[in-house]
Amino acid sequence: MMLARSRVVTVMLVASAVLGASLGAGVTSASPANPAKFRWLVPAPAPSGWKHLRLPSGGATLAYPPSLAPISGDRGSVSVEKKDSSGRVLVYLNATPKQGAETLTNWPAFRMAHNRAEDKTVQEDARAVGLPFFGGVGSCVIDHYITKFHANHYREIACFVQGRTTASVIVAAALESDWPQAAPVLERAVSVYRPA
Repeated sequence: MMLARSRVVTVMLVASAVLGASLGAGVTSASPANPAKFRWLVPAPAPSGWKHLRLPSGGATLAYPPSLAPISGDRGSVSVEKKDSSGRVLVYLNATPKQGAETLTNWPAFRMAHNRAEDKTVQEDARAVGLPFFGGVGSCVIDHYITKFHANHYREIACFVQGRTTASVIVAAALESDWPQAAPVLERAVSVYRPA
């Protein structure tokens, strides 16, 4: 009986060591508050034909489909979008280096506070901490809001991602009316995001 128990303990210790080694190698364990909303977030290579933009700091790489075009944005960030014939943004992706007091644990509240300072109508749909990314771990929030300019209704996925050496933010957004078609592409863009 004692021998069998020591074998079980040994197997558990080995399993823990293997799990710990894999976590240290960039594969992380997700323990989000609402995992069902983030089951689509599975790190994978970018699809063939997608383009890549690297943050000027080298802190992350944003992959995007050729249907989106790069635009100028805030200094230090990279952005791509797709507009309709009237100039309204239909789909938008952005990557920005960490700029403030955001952390993995405070990101969902940090992002919502930031958004509410700009738009009181913002509503949170889901949040999670401890999500896997290539070579990193992230915290994400999904929310929707109405813009002050033209009252456009958007939905977004916003993630704070900590890599081996740097932290950054990826935002993936689309018009609420286009979300059913845009969501698979935006979710894929978040899944292939690579922190440094």
